[in-house]
Amino acid sequence: MQTEHRLNQTNGAAMDGDALLSAEEIYDLYRQEIDDALLYALEEGERHEDFVEVDGKWLLADMLTEVHVGHLNIAEALIEMQGRPLSTEEMLDDVELDENAPPAMQTISLNHALSQDPRFDPVTQNGRRLWYLKRLEPGVVANTPPLLRYRPVNYNRSLLSVELLQVEWEVDDEWGESGLTSDAPSLTPGVSLTLIYPHRKYGTLPLSARTRVFFPQQNAGLSLVTLVDGRWGAKFPGWVVHKGRYIAGLGKWMDDHKLPVGAYITLEQADEQGEIIVDYRTRRAKREWARIASADLDNMRLTFTMNKLQVACEYDDTLIVSAGDAEPLDELRIALERAGGTLDAIVEQIVPELTKLNPQGMVHAKSVYSAVNMVRR
Repeated sequence: MQTEHRLNQTNGAAMDGDALLSAEEIYDLYRQEIDDALLYALEEGERHEDFVEVDGKWLLADMLTEVHVGHLNIAEALIEMQGRPLSTEEMLDDVELDENAPPAMQTISLNHALSQDPRFDPVTQNGRRLWYLKRLEPGVVANTPPLLRYRPVNYNRSLLSVELLQVEWEVDDEWGESGLTSDAPSLTPGVSLTLIYPHRKYGTLPLSARTRVFFPQQNAGLSLVTLVDGRWGAKFPGWVVHKGRYIAGLGKWMDDHKLPVGAYITLEQADEQGEIIVDYRTRRAKREWARIASADLDNMRLTFTMNKLQVACEYDDTLIVSAGDAEPLDELRIALERAGGTLDAIVEQIVPELTKLNPQGMVHAKSVYSAVNMVRR
């Protein structure tokens, strides 16, 4: 303090000014405590209603330009007419906020108002924040599908053998622990992954340790990218659901190319920013033996038979499995969930069914993984 104060005195005499810490030095020492106290005061303090947060920055609430429900209705109509996410700058001319307010404050005010309205969802594209309508988002984007919702089970990782750790690395599950996550750009031109049943069912790809370097880096929210069909060159939108760890929007692409579970998918960075080439390893079409899963609802169990499928791509034969009828499988998943079926019980039921298909009475760990994922993620 620049004025006299008893806290600046020692035994009645003024402290040596050179021995005191500057405000900057105090903040460096106690940064976290000061930040937490300040944030609490802004969010929960007696005057918390006087402050608002926009994009991680704080300002006085009365500095915002008024944005009423009429303005937000216009923003909703603009997005619906364009059929795509829009930036606040694209909407300002039509929304017509107070023209006496600086353009920057109009943008901040509209961003804040949109963030408070449940109709709108922020979407990141090429580093820009856009706004979209939640009701227009694909269902798999707005709500994580049941078979993509991971339910963790505690286990002793030290018990895994080298072979099983290798299997875990090869599978590269987005919820696995084997991969190293990185925010650094990928130095490799492309990566390969195998398609499992939950992602084939919902037309998604995993946002895993191996694939995430091709997509925007954040922990929550949505990002919009452009996917390019490596076979036909067609472009289509891909929705990156960061919290759910998956990329949605590939259902039609998978159907068009008739990709089975177990197919090898490749991702490559395109020349254009924000574009990712998605492809598969093609080969001459022929009929291959595959496991066909069926749901025995009376006994609440999965059963398997071997049958031939028409396949025109390279695939991992330990992962390939197909659903005879997807609807009963959904019913079985729901029934097992309601009955409190544990992962142990599901594995113990599935393994004997799979070993029946092998003359040696054995089953690969990947096959168990692929089959279990049909009813429990």
